[in-house]
Amino acid sequence: MRYCFTDRFGGRSEGRYESFNLALHVGDDPLIVAQNRALLSQKIACENLVFMEQVHGDSISIVRDVSSPKIRRCDALITNLPDVALCVMVADCIPVLLHDSHTQAIAAIHAGRNGVAKKIVNKTIQAMQETYGSSPEDIQVFLGPAIGSCCYEVKEDVTAGFEGYVRHHEGRIYLDIMQKCLDDMCEGGVSAQHINNAQICTCCEENYFSYRRDGVTGRFCGAIVL
Repeated sequence: MRYCFTDRFGGRSEGRYESFNLALHVGDDPLIVAQNRALLSQKIACENLVFMEQVHGDSISIVRDVSSPKIRRCDALITNLPDVALCVMVADCIPVLLHDSHTQAIAAIHAGRNGVAKKIVNKTIQAMQETYGSSPEDIQVFLGPAIGSCCYEVKEDVTAGFEGYVRHHEGRIYLDIMQKCLDDMCEGGVSAQHINNAQICTCCEENYFSYRRDGVTGRFCGAIVL
């Protein structure tokens, strides 16, 4: 198994997308994005990259074949195919990668506020159980850079479902979606010792794209391959 989380450096994009933008939907030149994706392919040593059309929900797609291009409108991918890199694009949401070495199954998950509220990571683990026979206690979790509670300011109307994860500071409201994601996984049977957390806030750390900080910007990527 190989995995990586990119940062914003080492690509060909310019301006607001400088330089390693991997998203086609943010206004960058598609030809340059294709070049950046080719660089990602080299970085992870895999020619078959599978991306999602991420929709901020909890739908999961099983990757059984990559012989023909397919648009996957979902927020999680799972597979047990070798030499297929599952990719998740983010610029504040949590990029989650899963690996079960016993069943040789992997997953890539886009865990934003809506996805975390709907427990998308736990649902993906359940899908791995049902499809490949994975057990939560065998799964290794890799969490990439994501916005922290230090920067994720919200309005009161989006805090439903996050009771216990709302932080107040100087009259402002912040959400800790990372901690909720961690707690949900552990409650679902994932061992805390198997969770690897980058613990980097994308909004604070300018080495990463951040939609909250910059508005129009690129997307970095988490990718995993067997």
